[in-house]
Amino acid sequence: MTLLDDTQTMLRDSVQHFHTRHPAPARVRRLRDRPVPFDRAVWLAIAEAGWLGVLVPEALGGLGLGAAETALIASELGRGLAPEPYVASGVLVVQALVHLAADADHAAKVRPLLDTVTAGTTLAALAWQEEAGALDLATTRLQALRHGDGWQLQGAVKRFVPLASAADGFLVYALADTTPALFWVATGTDGPRVRSTRTVDGLDFGELAFDGLTLPADAMLARGPAVRHAVAQAIELARLASAFELVGVAEHALQTTVAYTTQRVQFGKPIASFQVLQHRMVDMWMHCQLARASAENALLDWTAPADEATRLQSLRAARARTGSTALMVGKAAIHLHGGMGIADETDIGLCLKRALALSAWLGNPLWQRGQFLDALHQTGRVRQAEGGEAIAPHDDATVGELPDAQFRRVLAEWIAAHYPTEKRFMKKRAFYNDISDWYQALSKKGWLAPSWPKSHGGMGLSPAKQVIYAEEMARHGCARIPDHGLALGKLLLMHGTPEQLNHHLPRVLNGEIMWCQGYSEPDAGSDLANLRTRAEREGDELIVNGQKIWTTLGSGADWMFALVRTSKIEGAKQRGITFLLIDLKTPGVKVRPIVNLKGEGEFSEVFFDNVRVPVANVVGRIDDGWNVANSFLREERIFFGTPRQCESALTQLDRLADASGAMAQADFRDRYAQLVLDVRDLKAAFERFMGLLRSGEELGPDVSYLKVWGTETYQRIADELVQLAGDHGGQMDDVVVNGIATDVMGQYLDSRMSPIFGGSNEIQRNILAKQILGLPSGNPRP
Repeated sequence: MTLLDDTQTMLRDSVQHFHTRHPAPARVRRLRDRPVPFDRAVWLAIAEAGWLGVLVPEALGGLGLGAAETALIASELGRGLAPEPYVASGVLVVQALVHLAADADHAAKVRPLLDTVTAGTTLAALAWQEEAGALDLATTRLQALRHGDGWQLQGAVKRFVPLASAADGFLVYALADTTPALFWVATGTDGPRVRSTRTVDGLDFGELAFDGLTLPADAMLARGPAVRHAVAQAIELARLASAFELVGVAEHALQTTVAYTTQRVQFGKPIASFQVLQHRMVDMWMHCQLARASAENALLDWTAPADEATRLQSLRAARARTGSTALMVGKAAIHLHGGMGIADETDIGLCLKRALALSAWLGNPLWQRGQFLDALHQTGRVRQAEGGEAIAPHDDATVGELPDAQFRRVLAEWIAAHYPTEKRFMKKRAFYNDISDWYQALSKKGWLAPSWPKSHGGMGLSPAKQVIYAEEMARHGCARIPDHGLALGKLLLMHGTPEQLNHHLPRVLNGEIMWCQGYSEPDAGSDLANLRTRAEREGDELIVNGQKIWTTLGSGADWMFALVRTSKIEGAKQRGITFLLIDLKTPGVKVRPIVNLKGEGEFSEVFFDNVRVPVANVVGRIDDGWNVANSFLREERIFFGTPRQCESALTQLDRLADASGAMAQADFRDRYAQLVLDVRDLKAAFERFMGLLRSGEELGPDVSYLKVWGTETYQRIADELVQLAGDHGGQMDDVVVNGIATDVMGQYLDSRMSPIFGGSNEIQRNILAKQILGLPSGNPRP
């Protein structure tokens, strides 16, 4: 969540206090039984709080704030389930009037109406849409024809007008001799015929039939291109505000569900302690995080000097994500409430109903995705590399001191010039022999160890630049070098002895020794604290017996850093574990390769039979190895959430879709648009964590959701690749369609493995459930 300034904090607090004084659920139930579901006294209270004047400049009598404050109010009103038409009238109507009131040609007619709307004494609605799915002003058919000294409206009805039954009048968008015009049409006997339809959330929208309605000359508020611009901008800002309102609804549903499941007891335990329910709530939380990130990204593009195409793309993406999220979270919340979820006395049902009504208004998620994809195709799917300012003088040792954008450019240019072309996008995990030339080139450049300090031969990069380094390597198709030695080096720098540093770090840098990691065991995969490989002390040696499995690049390694059990200590299983460096050439060590799904021996199992290891090879203290191994894992988790893997797979999907003509299929287009948005939202979330790193903050446990969302998005893209390959979907060779080759099966099989590496996604969900949502353990209540 973006940090709030003092004004925004006061606004947020005022909305929350409003909910305390005027609880929305009781009001919703009361209003839905009325012919007109609107409480004018509450609306006046909203006006008195100043919220309707947020978008109005101070010169026009408003607060002179902007889109950020509007979004904040909308989000908090959504969180409180308020039924009032803040976005429909306080944003959509006000924004249209503000644009025109600032124009000297229209101010005289517009300003009096704007004043009464912001004071809450006039409830106005904007009537612009004429047919279902006609969500662009270009589809307008309503004509304003000269009629004596006035005007007559003919040719079309206006539909989907929010709370038309309660409105005092309507801003009607029409064409006067093909020129956009805006009319004020009051309700009453001389007004339009209004036919209202109830919405599922207890409110309504209306259909306005004009039937040749005649209006006086002064009913026209404005005419000309400025009218179209004002109304179009108002509609887009309303979409942005409604995205934040949807986020608020979703977050309310999640919060309510967490509270309910924590209190609800079954089988002697709160149901929130059941892992299957915890994982569902974590998924709800992840979607809420992505929805807020997407909405805030759209807000940033709205308020920043972005081009119009970028603004609209961000808006479509945000509305698609927030609408889908509010519906998904609302449905899950009802299910997790069990029988109470379908009882009207429980407020959770109001969340889903509000989400249904809001997500359908101004274009549902399906429409938003389609519009987003159209805009994406017009601007190009892949954004070209940015230029930027001139690069400051530097040498290899000081490149890490450049600003991030310049650092990225320097790194990218060097990689493009020096990485072997024939080894780009290798289809297997590289052993040292496969990539030794590149390893040595990086070493000679001094760019092999981005996280190590310069004093020990590294680049001394900040965490943010380390991520940029990894991203550029991936973007250019560089094979991942055998990097366990680099990870060990960072640990040794934190916990190793001078002798360990002096012996091992130079040998990592020159490629003399390759390392592997010995954590997982047959009965201790994700649950590392359950490991059984033991090390018994005999004098100055530890005698190691046991087995490690799923050891990446084990058959090509010379040494292993491993976790072994040295003591059986009562209490936490993590105690009594030691971090040990083991020479794999020691007698008693046996390495057996394991062939993976792709037919490669990337993994191994390693057996230890009375293997003698010097005590001097212990890193840190005996029995304290758990703290050593976990000392920097949280920071490292961000690398598992980088969008680059998904972007690479999406590029493959692009190529295959273009070659096969799949974009002409409506069902594929929507699935493709959803995948593009999934990757886009992953990037937005990833950038938020990168911002924390840049500011020097430590990453919290919430970074785990990047790994979950990133790897599972990768799986969804790979699944689509297989489906699109059709009859070729089972072949190991590249799929060639119209001369375009795509690595379908390589992506698919890789995607099956990625959610398991680095702590399975189920374990990541457990972390999020406990440390973010605060869900209880499975222990029965006393």
